[in-house]
Amino acid sequence: MTHKHTQPRRGAALIIAIVLLACIGVVAGTVLPQMLRDRQETRTELIRQQARQLLDDTLRSAEVQRRSDAEFSGETFSLGPEHQPFDGTFQITTKYQEDRFNAEVEYRDKNGKLIYATQRGPQQ
Repeated sequence: MTHKHTQPRRGAALIIAIVLLACIGVVAGTVLPQMLRDRQETRTELIRQQARQLLDDTLRSAEVQRRSDAEFSGETFSLGPEHQPFDGTFQITTKYQEDRFNAEVEYRDKNGKLIYATQRGPQQ
């Protein structure tokens, strides 16, 4: 058995639910893009830090190899997703020029797009 006053209450509850869902949608629509930007910035910074660490380690390693092999003049190698936490690839190159090593690191995403590149010599 339904009363005459039940219908307006159901309608009011439906309107309140729709308004609340709309508010949640607006909040999610404004917060989500910022969260995605923050996530991308954090990922990019982690890639930069990884690249700088690779530069330092590669330069130290090249110096050690040069001391044990006077003919060593550098190398190029890659670290793919199976060797590091990102889905792209780091390519590291060392070259011996003018009595010192220079190193370059590039990071490319899984589609081959260059995302970050940096280079350094031992005094930089």
